Amino acid sequence: MAKISIHLVTWNAEKYLENCLNSVLGQISKDYFVLVIDNSSSDKTAQIMEEQFIPIFGQRLRFLKNRENIGFAKAHNQAILWTDSEYILTLNQDVVLSDNFTIEAIKFLDEHKDVAAVSGKVLRATFEKSEDLKNMKKTDIIDSLGLKIFKSQRAVEIGAGEKDAGQFEKIEEIFGVSANSAVFRRSALNDVRYGDEFFDNDFFSYKEDVDLAYRLRLRGWKSYYLPQAVCYHERTAKSREKIRCLGAVRLRKHKTKFVNYYSYKNHLFILLKNLSAKNFFRYFFQIFFYELGKFLYILFFEWKTLSGLKDFFGKYKKMKEKRRFIMKNRLSDDLDIRRWFV
Repeated sequence: MAKISIHLVTWNAEKYLENCLNSVLGQISKDYFVLVIDNSSSDKTAQIMEEQFIPIFGQRLRFLKNRENIGFAKAHNQAILWTDSEYILTLNQDVVLSDNFTIEAIKFLDEHKDVAAVSGKVLRATFEKSEDLKNMKKTDIIDSLGLKIFKSQRAVEIGAGEKDAGQFEKIEEIFGVSANSAVFRRSALNDVRYGDEFFDNDFFSYKEDVDLAYRLRLRGWKSYYLPQAVCYHERTAKSREKIRCLGAVRLRKHKTKFVNYYSYKNHLFILLKNLSAKNFFRYFFQIFFYELGKFLYILFFEWKTLSGLKDFFGKYKKMKEKRRFIMKNRLSDDLDIRRWFV
């Protein structure tokens, strides 16, 4: 059994695969197993995997293909169920790892048994226009150092949009980790498991990591940021940490309809599932005005996203059942959770 399994969920990933998987091959620690699950790509993803990477990785890689795109959350749940390693790296196709990434994460988790997950220093990457679309450029702009949550319940990527000038070189405890390149302790994921779900299948994609971070916190698990573990990520839905609520609402116009729809619906799921009644009423005005501003923007400028409300109410009963499970099994009290709200 490998110490860590690296789970890569792909969808039309041909321009990313070479950079991503070569960075996995370049890891200092070779004690890993790679599981690649393809969500019904229509490009050359499968061909590249079968012709180029399966022969290189050999027995250390398994490649599986879903007949349809079942989403980020459900595909990663498949991967978690199909592997048995102590640690799990959830890897996005547009991420490139530094060669010490897994060894640093494993070392920290081995030494800190109460930690569920770690995030490295995630910097942004861009793909320059070229014929093969594989020319990746690394930048010194921060993409994420983990998740921060406000009293309004708006979740942001720590440091997003800032230039990395050495100001984040200290290991820090954080609310949770962004799943594009997070390393999880399997026992922690099993501790918050709901049926066959670790990530919530009903999220499909986007903010499933915020939901998981919340649930891990409610069970008393910790998460940390490790500056020595660096990777690079080309984020399609870019964000900034230091921006007011109204500015965050306006940023929606720069994101795709797909991202806005799932982000809106899934944020409501997070509130329903994880926020206690006591904390909700304590921060009612912050939550209300943030949600009101978002709703009014959507109503006038992004009305198609309103279908997310229909889906939210369609799964309301199911989410209430998940909430009952979470609240029944929680170990952290409201004060423990509240200290993370900024």
